[in-house]
Amino acid sequence: MMKTDIKTLKTSILIRSFLLRFALFAAGWLILVGGPQFSDILFVIIGVTITTVISIYVVPPGYWLISPLGVIRFLPYFLITAIRGGWDVARRVFFRTVPVAPDFITIEHDRDERKTLLLAWIISLLPGTASCVIREETIVVHVLDKNLPVSEEIQELQTRINRIFIKDLPGN
Repeated sequence: MMKTDIKTLKTSILIRSFLLRFALFAAGWLILVGGPQFSDILFVIIGVTITTVISIYVVPPGYWLISPLGVIRFLPYFLITAIRGGWDVARRVFFRTVPVAPDFITIEHDRDERKTLLLAWIISLLPGTASCVIREETIVVHVLDKNLPVSEEIQELQTRINRIFIKDLPGN
């Protein structure tokens, strides 16, 4: 856990952060329950307030570990990659003329477990990949066609994932 002292932050920053987070959590609540539920409004206000206060203690203003802009920039890449991967699978299933030359490739992963896990989740969406296994310092990827530039695509994916995270975890 990150050691921070929220007592050193300006009151105006804390209030602004509280209001922004409260609004985000309240919007999330509204989306989850499918619209305003006025019968439980007191419970919702108390729950969202407690959640907001806890979030400020856990991740004080200015200590975000991910970049919201980095996430927004990553989303189009993720969607396009998922569509390309789905199209690749469909081609391999419905058109028997698509080349298949299975192999395993090994890539090094980041020491940050968050980045490694996100990388492994998304690798299987890349065109020409089937699955992967996380080892101590590497990821073994099962590729469907060793002639595809899967290694280069994984390097691009690693670069984009690194842009999502602002700071490394302590000790990394």
